[in-house]
Amino acid sequence: MARRGSGFGTVIKIAKAIDKAGRQSARAAERRRKQQERDYLRQQREREKLARQEERELSRQQRERERQVRQEKSDKQRQAKQKEKERRLREKGRIAAEKEMLRKELENAKVDFESRCSARQALRYKFINAAIR
Repeated sequence: MARRGSGFGTVIKIAKAIDKAGRQSARAAERRRKQQERDYLRQQREREKLARQEERELSRQQRERERQVRQEKSDKQRQAKQKEKERRLREKGRIAAEKEMLRKELENAKVDFESRCSARQALRYKFINAAIR
């Protein structure tokens, strides 16, 4: 025949089982809390990473726009310089043509002057020779 007890041992076993279940439940809750924390921090890092990537992309796009603006500006300046150079060359050509025309006019005037002078000199010699005879 089995011994009959007061049931105190059973109560202690049940209390131990309840304590063990409570500790397991607390550990599981702590694990879930830590996992949620890790998930939250991971998501936050991912959001920050995406934000940095977007910022870098925007920065890259801004730099690209600035580069294009600088390129367009330098192209315009280059074109303006080229136009100015062409204008100066045309001006130099016009001035050279004017100088050549003036030089030719001066030569023609000189030739005309010399021919007038030689004609006058011949006329003087003629009068002088006529006066001497």
